Formats: sequence, structure tokens, C-alpha cells
Amino acid sequence: MQSSKLPPPPPPHDAKQTENLSLSLAKDVNLPISEIRIRLATDTTVFRRITATPVTASLGAEISGVDLSQPLSEDIIEEIWGAFLLFGVIFFRGQKLSPDEQVALAKRFGEIDRHPIVKGLDSHPDVIEIVREAGAPTNFGEAWHSDNSYMAEPSLGSILHAVQVPPVGNDTMFSCAYGAYDGLSPKLRSFLDDFSAVHTAGVAFNPSTVSGGSFDNPEAAIKYQKSQDLFSASLHPVVRTHPETGRKAIFVNSMFTTEIEGLSRAESKQILDLLFSQFGQPHISCRFRWNSGDVAMWDNRSVQHVAIGDNSSHKRVMRRVTLKGDVPV
Repeated sequence: MQSSKLPPPPPPHDAKQTENLSLSLAKDVNLPISEIRIRLATDTTVFRRITATPVTASLGAEISGVDLSQPLSEDIIEEIWGAFLLFGVIFFRGQKLSPDEQVALAKRFGEIDRHPIVKGLDSHPDVIEIVREAGAPTNFGEAWHSDNSYMAEPSLGSILHAVQVPPVGNDTMFSCAYGAYDGLSPKLRSFLDDFSAVHTAGVAFNPSTVSGGSFDNPEAAIKYQKSQDLFSASLHPVVRTHPETGRKAIFVNSMFTTEIEGLSRAESKQILDLLFSQFGQPHISCRFRWNSGDVAMWDNRSVQHVAIGDNSSHKRVMRRVTLKGDVPV
């Protein structure tokens, strides 16, 4: 059997070819993504300006050698984007980012997507501050989801900065939507390719039941605003094709997806429950333990995540910016 190997490294002087190597690997649909990620644990030829250390064999990498508060060269930005596509979620330890710097960083990767329901900071409306006071309920983001999938053009990616975190607990888990799709039988994958599902924010952000924030209380830690997105729905393919890598991924989630179009309620529930259960499986997931200053950046097109609310006795403050996406196909 012929062995599939990573392409040979380009000559050291040819920076442009080096930049393209990570992107070409991300787009190599002939190799399982997990195989590429495993090889990157020992291959030192792909990244020349950053260091990417895989977190697990299936998902995630810690990026070092970068200060995100500083203006970064296009070469470094391109390598970070290559790591983003290759690993699905990337982590930067010990960063010091002001809201201005977080917004400036996000703009290097694309157009910012302002949250339609959660109000941003007064001084920086593109930055939402996710605050949980000590002793308050912990329920923001505590179901597997892809950010803002209820929008007609769901957010491409998210950049989350830990401002203040508990000494232990309140980790975030991430799960690979490529792996969730690949783990299904070929016949089921073929069957699902023809279906679309309904996504809505009306359940997760129901004004009568939502906690951890408020639509009416100006003193609430997290402030919500009533918008059209609360009452509308979007129809997206159950399986989407990533627009940059060409890989297929499950694109339904337990927070925002309510039904599959064209099926009965009972049929829809059974299939959605099966698909929801694919996320969080250990072999396609990773868990990130936060320290103050850490930054996580993930691809909502290929990754789902969930906040773990296991510590409500300490205050937690996170700041998030999202990138504008496109219509899933």
C-alpha cells in the first residue's frame, strides 16, 4: 500500500510556499483530518513563524511565539489562519488584550459579526462580555453549539479572551464536526446529505426563561436585546461543506436546531438526538482549562463547543468577538 506523506518542505528562502503549505494541508480531503493533525505533532516544517503544539490527536493546538496585542505581520497572520483551519480550535496562553486590541486582532481575519441579541460593551459594541458573578447560576453556553447558527449567515469563527477565571473549573470543551460526520456509516452520511434543518434562537434566548442575563434589567451582568433574530428561523443543511477545506461536517446542534425539514416530529427528533450525541465523544474532542489572559479561537464551521458550569462560587469574565460567515452549503 502506498504511504501518504506530507509534502516535502519548501526551500527556507521561499516564504510564500511555506505559508501555503499549512493551507494546502487543510484542504487535502484525501487524508483524514485526524491523520494530518497527528503528523503535525512531530512535523516541524509546516510552520516557520509560530509553534503549533496539538492538544489531542483529533482537535486543537496551542500556539506559542505570538503576542496577539502587537501588530502582526501578514506572514504570521497567514500561519495562524492555517493553524486555525488545520486544528479547528487554537489556544494562545497568557495574552494581554484590551477590547481595542481584541477587535483589531479579529479584523485581521475578516469582518466582525456583531451579536444580534447579546449587547456588546458600551465602548465596544462588537465585544460581548460574558460575566457570571460569584454565586450566580452558570448557564451561558452550557449546551453543545456552533455560535449563532440561527442566523442566515452563521458566524465563521469566534475569538474568546479570558479576563478573569476561577482557580479551577469552568473549562470549555470542543468537539470536531468533521469527526462527528466521519463517524457515521456511509449510508447514513449519504442519507443526511439531502436534508436541511431549522435553527432558531427562540429557545436558547427565550425572554421568559433565560437566566444569567436579562432583557429588562439594566444592572444585569449580561444584557440582552429583543431583535428579529429571536422570532425568525434559518434553514441550513444538516451536513455542510466547509468553504475553505472542502470537508463535510455535521451542522446541527442541541442549542439552536429544532427540527429537520420534511420529516415528522418523531423522525426528526430521533435523527437529531443521534446527531447531537456524536458531539463530546472523547476521541473527537478536547477540553481546555483556562487561565486569565488565555485566548481561544475556533472555527464554527467545523467545531462545536460547550461551557462547563461546574464552579459557580467564583466570578468569571470572558470577552468574545465573532467573525462574519457565509450561507452554509
